[in-house]
Amino acid sequence: MSDTTFLEYVVFFSAAVMILGGAIGVITLKNPVHAALGLVLTLFGVAVQFVAMEAQFLAAVQVIVYAGAIVVLFLFVIMLLGVDESIDLSIEPIPIQRPLAAVMAVGLARRWSLWRQKKPAGLEGDWQGLKTSLLAHRDILRRPSVGGAHLAAFWGVVIPLIVIILVQFGFIIPHAPANLLSLIQDLAGIALLIGTLLLLVRRLGSADAQGPSRTLLPMILMLVILVSGFLAEGARLSILRADGFAWPSPMGWFFSLISPASPIFMQMMIRLHFFAVLFFIAAIPFTFMRHAVASPLNVFYRKQGARAALTHPSIESGEIGARTVNDLSWKQMLDADACVACGRCDEHCPAAISGKPLSPRKIIQNIRRQMETVSADQKHLRNTPDAPLLENAVSADEMWACTSCMACVEHCPVAIEPLDKIIDMRRYQVMGEARLPAEARPMIRDLDLYGDVQGKGVAHRADWAMNRGVSELFQTSSQPESEVEMLLWVGCSGAFHPRNQETSRAMVKILNAAGIRFAILGKEELCCGDPARRLGDEILFRKLARANIERLERYQVKKIVTLCPHCLNTLKNDYPELGCKLDVIHATELVADLIRDQRIALKYPVADKIAIHDACYLGRYNQVYQPPRDICRAVPGTRLKETARNRDSGFCCGGGGGRMWLHENIGQNINVVRAEEMAHTDVDLIGTACPYCLVMLDDGVKSLELEKTPKVADIIDIVADAMG
Repeated sequence: MSDTTFLEYVVFFSAAVMILGGAIGVITLKNPVHAALGLVLTLFGVAVQFVAMEAQFLAAVQVIVYAGAIVVLFLFVIMLLGVDESIDLSIEPIPIQRPLAAVMAVGLARRWSLWRQKKPAGLEGDWQGLKTSLLAHRDILRRPSVGGAHLAAFWGVVIPLIVIILVQFGFIIPHAPANLLSLIQDLAGIALLIGTLLLLVRRLGSADAQGPSRTLLPMILMLVILVSGFLAEGARLSILRADGFAWPSPMGWFFSLISPASPIFMQMMIRLHFFAVLFFIAAIPFTFMRHAVASPLNVFYRKQGARAALTHPSIESGEIGARTVNDLSWKQMLDADACVACGRCDEHCPAAISGKPLSPRKIIQNIRRQMETVSADQKHLRNTPDAPLLENAVSADEMWACTSCMACVEHCPVAIEPLDKIIDMRRYQVMGEARLPAEARPMIRDLDLYGDVQGKGVAHRADWAMNRGVSELFQTSSQPESEVEMLLWVGCSGAFHPRNQETSRAMVKILNAAGIRFAILGKEELCCGDPARRLGDEILFRKLARANIERLERYQVKKIVTLCPHCLNTLKNDYPELGCKLDVIHATELVADLIRDQRIALKYPVADKIAIHDACYLGRYNQVYQPPRDICRAVPGTRLKETARNRDSGFCCGGGGGRMWLHENIGQNINVVRAEEMAHTDVDLIGTACPYCLVMLDDGVKSLELEKTPKVADIIDIVADAMG
C-alpha cells in the first residue's frame, strides 16, 4: 500500500471515529453541553473529510458519512427543543424495502444479461460441487487463516437469514428452544463480526492497490449492521435491567454494559441496522459483494469432464480468438465477476514468482473493467468494432509469459480459469493478427511442413527404434487385432531429442520384459499438435490432429500409452472434441501396474534419495500424482523425499504453453528457480515423467554451478536401470 493510500485511510477512519463518537454523545447524553461537545466532534470529523475530498477518496463512503452527520444535527436540534426519552419512536419505518429490493434486482438482471448475451459455453450445472464448495468451503480452506474467516462470515450470514425466513411463518417457539435459537444467532453474529474484521484487516494490508478501495464500502456497511444490531440488543437489555449474565445473548449482554438504558438510542440503532441491511442488499450488484452471487454461480457452472480441455472455437464461422470482451463466452464473463482478487493465482503462478509481468489476477480484473465499460455504453460498444481491445488490457509480455501450467486454475477457490482467456487472446494474435513471437516461428513452420517440432521429417521418425525389434502398425495391420495390445505413442521429443530417445528405448525394454504386445505408428506419426494449440495456432493444431485421427481410425487403435504428458493430455482431452475417443494412459500409470502385478521386477538400487518433480500436464491436468511415487518407492534402497512445492502445488519447469521455444528475457528463468529449489532438497536424483521437464530441469541444475548437484532422470529410465 502506498504512503498516500495509507494516509487516506488514516484520515477516513479518524473522521469516521469522530463522527461516530459525536453521534453517540448527542444521542445518549441529556446534558446540552455534553451533546454540544459531541456535535463539535462530529462537525470536526466532517471538516476532515472535506479536506480529504480533494483526492476524491471513497466518494460513496463519504456520502454516507455526511448523511450520518446530518442525522446527528437533526438529533441535536431535537435535544435542544427538549424532547425527552418518553417520545414514541415506534412509528413504521419508511417503506423503502421494495425500492431497494428493486435496485438489487435491476443490478443483478443487468449482470445476468451481460453474461448471457455472450457466446454460449455449453456447460451444465454441478449441484454436488456447489454444495461442497459452499457448505464445507473445501477450496477456500486451502488457506486456513483466510478460509476460516470467510467460513465464519458465511455462516454468520446464513444462520440469521434462515432464522429470519422461519420467523415469517409465525411459528410459536417455546421459551427454552427460543433461548437456544437466540444463542445460536448471537454466536453467528460474533462469528460474522470476527470474520469481517479479519478480512478487512487483510484487505487493508493487501499488496493489491485496488483491493482495499473495492472492499471497504461493503465491509464497513457490514460492520455498521453488526454493531448497530448488538447496540440495539444491548440497549434493550439495559432497559430491562436484566440481572446477571444473559446467556441467550452474550454479545448483547456485553454491549449492555456500555449501552445506555435509552429507548431513543435503542430505536435509533434498530433503524440504523434496518436501513444498513437494506442498503447493503441493494448495493450487492454494484460492489465487491456481487461475488456473493457470481462466485456460487461460477462454481455451479464450473467445467465438467476433462478440466484440461480447451474451448473449441468454430473457425469455419469466423471465430479466431478473443479480440474484445464481446468475443468471450458468458462463462468467461462470469469468471470476471466472480473474482474476489484474493491473489492465490498469483501466489502459485511460476511466471509471477519468477519476476515476469504476468498476473492472472490482474488479467481477470482488467477484463472485468472492460466488461463494465462495454456494459455502461451498451449502445455504442456492444458488438461493434469500437469496443476496447483486450490487448490494451493485457500486454504481449503478460500474454506470452504464461506456461499454461494451470496452477491459477487449480488454486482458485471459485473455479475461475484465467488460462482459457489467455489462450483465446493468443488465438486472435496468431490467427487474426499474425503476431506469433519471432522465436517460435521456425518451430511452427517445421510443424506445418514436416509434422514435428524438430523439422526432421517423417522419414526419420522411427530412427530411434532401429535394430530394436519394434513393430510399426502398418507391418501388423494384416495380423489379428489381438496381436497388438496397445500403441506406443512416442511423440516428437521421444523420437528426435537425443536425451528423450534414451527414455523411448527404456520403455521398449520395459514393455518387452512384461510381455506386452505393442507397436508404434513410426513414419505415420505426426506431432499431436499441442505446441501449436498452446501458442494459439488452432488451424495448424486441427490439421495435425485430423491427420493423426485418420491414421488411428484406419488401424482401429483402441488403447495408447505415451511417455509425454503433453501428448497424453492432447490425445485424451483434446482429440475427443474432433470425434476421436481413445483409452490413453501415461507410461508411469502402466509401469506402476506392471510392478504391482509383478510382471517386471526392480532388482538394483539407483540412488539413495529421490525427489519427484510433478509435471503440470501429468499432475494438475490429468491428476496423475501417485504412480511416479509408487514406482520410486519400489526401487530397492531408495528413499523418496518431497519438495516444498509438490503434487497440485508443484512448480512448473517453464516449458509448457509453447514456452519451450520462447526466450525468457524478463526476471529469472523458471527452470532455474525450480532446479534451485529441488537442488536444496538434499537428494541424489530428481525424477520426472515428462520430456519437457527432463530437458528444462537438467539445464536448470547445470546452470546452478553448485559443488554437488543432483542428477535428473526420467522415471522410465530409473525403472529400466533398476531392472538391470
